[in-house]
Amino acid sequence: MVEVSEITLEKLRLFTDQSNTLITIDAPLFGSVMIFNGRVLYRGGSYVDPEKIGNSIGFPTYEHILAEASRFWIVDENGVRRRKCREEIAELLEEIQPQSKRGHHLKSTKSV
Repeated sequence: MVEVSEITLEKLRLFTDQSNTLITIDAPLFGSVMIFNGRVLYRGGSYVDPEKIGNSIGFPTYEHILAEASRFWIVDENGVRRRKCREEIAELLEEIQPQSKRGHHLKSTKSV
């Protein structure tokens, strides 16, 4: 079993970049974060000034939202939306992590 503490923002960004999926991370009482193609999708300027995130009361950091998240919604490239729990997300991240390490190794050998 994979530890749920291994879910990081960087791993989720890597996963969405490689798999062409949209992930919505939902933490009731704290907020939500959306990640697509390796990028955190920011809310519009009318909602919150990006400088306030993590620096003002009521606007927790993305890492804090991720730590408190209980629901993860994944929309794949076919438009299918699925709800995942922390354990399922951790397993998905572990599956894609070895592929990314192999990919970096292959890229470095090709460029030499």
